[in-house]
This record gives sequence, structure tokens and C-alpha cells, in this order.
Amino acid sequence: MGNPTDGSHRMIQTAELLVSELITNAIRHGSGPPLIQLTWDGRWLRIAVSDAGDRRPRERATANTEPGGFGMQLLDRLARRWGVTPGHPGKTVWAELGLDS
Repeated sequence: MGNPTDGSHRMIQTAELLVSELITNAIRHGSGPPLIQLTWDGRWLRIAVSDAGDRRPRERATANTEPGGFGMQLLDRLARRWGVTPGHPGKTVWAELGLDS
């Protein structure tokens, strides 16, 4: 990414958080070993985590005092956009971040 700027530093921190969340969710709720793919095109970073499970992610209603359950809220708030792509078998959950993320 070249020299770190405030925007790229913020994007890296956000990417670290979302990678951790997506991998954790794939391990806890998916099936088989997760596969991660990062794609950088100079403007945005795409994080994709695949697993063999068919269960789609969903937002849970959680109290602020409960541990966990905030992964989908993090994606909604921090990713430029995100989604789920079905696979055969399994799925890929992906998120995109821009330098302004």
C-alpha cells in the first residue's frame, strides 16, 4: 500500500478486526477448515472467508452485557459493503473496505 497514511492505517486496523471476526465465525459456526482470501486493488481491500457449512450468517439480538453476537453489526458498521456468496459446498462471507473505512 505504499507509505501508511491515516486512511490506510485505519483501514488496516479495521481489516484486522473483520478478518478476526470472519475467521472466528467460520470456525464457530461453519464446517471444515476456513479459507481466507485478501484482494487489494489499490483502492479497496476485499476480505473473503469461505467454509464448507451452508448456514448463513445472521444478526443475533444480544444484550450489551453478553459476550459475542456483534459480528454482523461490525460488518454493517465498518465494511463499505459485505455479502454472502453461496458455494458448492458451503459459502463465502466477504467484506470490502476502502481507504476511507
